[in-house]
Amino acid sequence: MSKMYEQGQQDSAIQYLDKATSKLQLTAVERWSLLNTKTAYFLKYKKRPDSALKYADSLIKVVTNKPDLLNQYISALFVRGDVLMESGLYDDAYVRAGKIAKSSSKCYLLSSKLAMLRYRQGSYRQSIPYFKKGFQEILVCIDTTRFEQAFVLPQSLLNTLGLCFEKLNQPDSAIFYYQKAIRFIEEREKMFPKRKQFALMAKGVIYGNMATVLIQKGEFQQAEQFLLKSIYINSKKDFEIGDAQTAKIKLIMLYNNSGQNSKAAQLIKEMEEASPSVKNQMSSESILKFHYAKWKYYERIKNIPKAYSNLERYYFLKDSTETASKNDEYVDIEHGLRDADKAQLIELLKKDAQSKRLLITGAGIVIILIFTILFMVLRNLKRSRTNINKLSVSKKLIQNQYEQLTQVFKVLEKSHKENAVIMKVVAHDLRGPVSGMTNAAELMLSEEGLSESNHQMLNLVKEAGANALSLINEMLHTHHALGETEPTDLYTVLNDCINLLQFKVKAKSQNIVVAADHIIVSVNKDKIARVINNLITNAIKFSSVNSTISIAAVKEEQEVVVSIADQGVGIPAHMGNSIFEMFSENGRVGTASEESFGMGLAISKQIIENHKGRIWYTSTVGLGTTFYFSLPL
Repeated sequence: MSKMYEQGQQDSAIQYLDKATSKLQLTAVERWSLLNTKTAYFLKYKKRPDSALKYADSLIKVVTNKPDLLNQYISALFVRGDVLMESGLYDDAYVRAGKIAKSSSKCYLLSSKLAMLRYRQGSYRQSIPYFKKGFQEILVCIDTTRFEQAFVLPQSLLNTLGLCFEKLNQPDSAIFYYQKAIRFIEEREKMFPKRKQFALMAKGVIYGNMATVLIQKGEFQQAEQFLLKSIYINSKKDFEIGDAQTAKIKLIMLYNNSGQNSKAAQLIKEMEEASPSVKNQMSSESILKFHYAKWKYYERIKNIPKAYSNLERYYFLKDSTETASKNDEYVDIEHGLRDADKAQLIELLKKDAQSKRLLITGAGIVIILIFTILFMVLRNLKRSRTNINKLSVSKKLIQNQYEQLTQVFKVLEKSHKENAVIMKVVAHDLRGPVSGMTNAAELMLSEEGLSESNHQMLNLVKEAGANALSLINEMLHTHHALGETEPTDLYTVLNDCINLLQFKVKAKSQNIVVAADHIIVSVNKDKIARVINNLITNAIKFSSVNSTISIAAVKEEQEVVVSIADQGVGIPAHMGNSIFEMFSENGRVGTASEESFGMGLAISKQIIENHKGRIWYTSTVGLGTTFYFSLPL
């Protein structure tokens, strides 16, 4: 059947399909595939949207209320939206599909559909960003084995982008995208050698469009060559006859304006004597323009009766078209999607509130830890009375800080809106007493004559204090706003972070390799340094001795992408993106038993997203992990 389609035998292919499946008991997926094929057949090849709509409705019914066929359900809603757009109608098909598709990882190319809707409504300037985003989505989601995805849709988006700029009277931008479409066709047609006819037809359409722009620029001779080339290609049997007729009308107007009356008369005669099958392929817009071209031609040669006849016919058709256009309701499809975004935002706020409760719980644990450490210190003070005077200051400080913390938590209970600010105060105030406690333990360890048990106990106090300080430092970097940004050399930030962490690298005999240029980005330097520090620290922590850590910064069209790759233990697939959650239960110890608190990646994600960037990773267990983050240029 696919061979029949490729050879242009669509009618035979559908008949063969009906015969082959008439006596079979089809599964839901098989029935969905059959109905999807028939919808496309009636919409694209038979140009009968009414029949296509019936099959599209049946397509939706087949997969409705089947959770395991969610992808097919969304695709069916989009197909129905395509049919309604071709009919000049609209309902909530795209909105319903868009709400579900926005929460799915599968590519549904929603941007290209929104772009085409805006274009048909005449909102050319508003459609341009959607066309550009749609083209990028296709490059990411493309299935190179499917002709429709890998060839037809991408070149169509580039061509229509050119049309948008043409209608906005920006000829240079229009030519840029037309030429880009031609290059794309020439590159991709090698992948589909059996579809050379379609590739040639597509070129013919674009040649005709380029001619229009060249006429706008006053380059009439070159425009004539492109129109003749377009007509030569698409006037052939089974090619785009309708587009060839459109090109002829453009050429007639060119000859009219340049005074080449004989050539204009010859083309008018050819079009009027064309067979009914050729005339039937002319769109209503082409028919309208043909009458306009004839009106101007007969007016130029002083044939007033024929000029008046075509003028009258032109305005009659123009009024009918404008009346129909006024009845087309402008549909804001994004309104429904924005409602979906609001619902999603509410869900995110709930999760944020949950994370704040977890932070409060964490702070409570830290307080308990303080009391435990205080008890241990006091017990050891009784055994070493010579140090009582030194520790009494720390004791009073801890008591004062505890009273302050009690007041802070009373305020925290009164207002969830101030959770982030309060948490910063809590962590900041905790850092002083814990640091004092750790220093006191270190001072006591320096004394001679300690028993083995006292020495072990003080080491425990010192290590517990160091871990508490690490946790507090992590908490201090949560819920931060972006702050001020400035032009920053990313290469310099990378090197500064690497130099700061060299002692950890040397401790594990590791090696860091950097491949980065001097790329200037507008960021908060300290916060980006924090992200880089977190990711390199993780790479060191989860990599074995004598391994290599590779760091790169690559400048792309609209962003810079930084990658940090290790040769460590890797991240199991079941952890997924939960590693970016605050206080994730997926925390693991490093290859040298280094401790993790589960906050570094969550803080990094928050910082990068505040910069309008992205953060993600790829990993293979046992081979290593590569973390990426992007920053807009």
